[in-house]
Amino acid sequence: MKASDAIKAVGVAVLVLALNFGAVFLAVAAYAQFVAPGHPPAFYTAAAPRIAGWTAPIAGALLLLAAAYLLGRRRPQRNALAFAGLTWLAYVIIDLGSGAAAGDASAMLNPMMAVSIGLALIAALAGGALARAQSQTQGLEPQS
Repeated sequence: MKASDAIKAVGVAVLVLALNFGAVFLAVAAYAQFVAPGHPPAFYTAAAPRIAGWTAPIAGALLLLAAAYLLGRRRPQRNALAFAGLTWLAYVIIDLGSGAAAGDASAMLNPMMAVSIGLALIAALAGGALARAQSQTQGLEPQS
């Protein structure tokens, strides 16, 4: 894998995290608009971490799956599994690092975070594997 691929993987991880944040924001907004409308802002602020607790892992995994698949298909000569794994690693480092910088790092170390990280890894590798399988059926072999 080239050094430029590592830089691209970090960029993809940042984009996935930003889109994941947007998905959480939309989930909280939908909750405020359709599920429990009419409350003061403090109510929604208090509900946001609970909503993010289930929205972020699902959205993050789906976004990593899509990114690994699409980027693996886009450049079939690149090792899609290695790129997916590198993207996941960058995603985890940036996510944990930004979370630690924003607050208490020990609060992040919980079973749900482990599930989220594991789900993200499975999804990223699944996307890479799907891209790789399609490339191989089309006769395009990835580089080592």
